[in-house]
Amino acid sequence: MVAVLAVVVSQDIFAHTRLKTPTIDENSANHGSNYNDVVIGHGCQNETDGASTIDTVGTVVVFPDGKDSIITTKPAGSASTVEAAIHQGTLADFVTNWASPVTIVQSKDVFEMQKYIKDSLGNKLGFWAGGGKLTAGYRGLIPLTTAGVVINPNSCAKSVTFIVSIADICEITDVGGFSNATVQLWTPAVGSNFDGQGLHGYDSPATLKVNRTIAPLPTSCGAGLDVTIKPSAAQLNRDMKVIVDGNQVWPK
Repeated sequence: MVAVLAVVVSQDIFAHTRLKTPTIDENSANHGSNYNDVVIGHGCQNETDGASTIDTVGTVVVFPDGKDSIITTKPAGSASTVEAAIHQGTLADFVTNWASPVTIVQSKDVFEMQKYIKDSLGNKLGFWAGGGKLTAGYRGLIPLTTAGVVINPNSCAKSVTFIVSIADICEITDVGGFSNATVQLWTPAVGSNFDGQGLHGYDSPATLKVNRTIAPLPTSCGAGLDVTIKPSAAQLNRDMKVIVDGNQVWPK
């Protein structure tokens, strides 16, 4: 029975929308890149029996901008029950080259349209893809590359995990119309319009963990720190939108 439950739980976790490769090593070159995919695990749930039988018509993927992001630390390897400490400094304390973290790999395998989500400086923080559909019951791979991350060699970071916010859209609605039948929100609960409180994927975002593999930890760091970078509510309210030709298409 325990084995069966373990399989069920692991299948449920795998069905969440995630990055195909959620853990990578840091890259010593500022212009390095890592090829990856967003894996859309299932469609939206119908209101009759809760089964995931509703097609997905688009997706939005957003990485933290590193400007007003929420940065927390824990002793490396500590249990999940250990409370994280808020870091009062900046992302540069742990990562030296964060600007445009994501590049689209052109593909029409799932959706026909793709467009970057950029900040005011033109940094590529994410993208949306739409047009066509991912049929319920199938899984979709949305290819992308992430920029090679350089961990600050003087920091105590043993790893840096970036929280990736994803919305799989099944029906175009306003925020008030968000439900398990219209959108799957894989986002952190930070107080944004896209938290999805009470919905299927509440506070269950995707992640990209970058392990320190180049410069050794300073001896003063002991075992080091596991660092987490989470987008702010302000960033998600700004960036988790589908804009087409200057018009906001989602949410309405």
